[in-house]
Amino acid sequence: MQIRFLRQSGPSYAAKQGRTPAIQRDAEQKAQSAMTDGFVSQLQQQAKRDAQRGVYMDGAAIQLQRAQMRQFVSPDRAGPIGQTTALLQQAARQKDPMLELLDNLLNQCSGKIQSSPQGQTAELYAPNGEIIASYNSLGSGWTEIQTKAEQKFLSAAAIVYAQAFREARAEQKAARVPSLASSEDSSAEFRA
Repeated sequence: MQIRFLRQSGPSYAAKQGRTPAIQRDAEQKAQSAMTDGFVSQLQQQAKRDAQRGVYMDGAAIQLQRAQMRQFVSPDRAGPIGQTTALLQQAARQKDPMLELLDNLLNQCSGKIQSSPQGQTAELYAPNGEIIASYNSLGSGWTEIQTKAEQKFLSAAAIVYAQAFREARAEQKAARVPSLASSEDSSAEFRA
């Protein structure tokens, strides 16, 4: 049995992979708008703290990035995943389920459910057609799939962090290297 709740044409393969020009433009805009001055400053300060401790990309930096991404870039996954999980559980309890689901039930997302005695699978798509999550009952459960916007944001955040970390490490290194002018004895005596 296969249950579908896709729009008439469904998302194309290019849309699922985030390769359409519209998805690429939207991803770039979302990633850039999430790189606020406040966030960049917080990330740079975290990079400096990490550099002082000698640890690159500590958990606090990762949490900072993830929180910013969830707030400004990531699509809503929790609602559609919860609704789809309920449908999958319903399908598992019924021998011949007749399920109908309108697009707006999933907050403008769409998806595909397949249920058989061997197991169940599901895919959820953002309104632009890009795949955002998949489900497999044979072990992996739900897997969130990064969108192009999320990938672009994390890439931009990593560049900001790496630059701030390198600068902080260079400052530390420069502070540790004694200058020749400040050394007490800069002469040496040799005998042959």
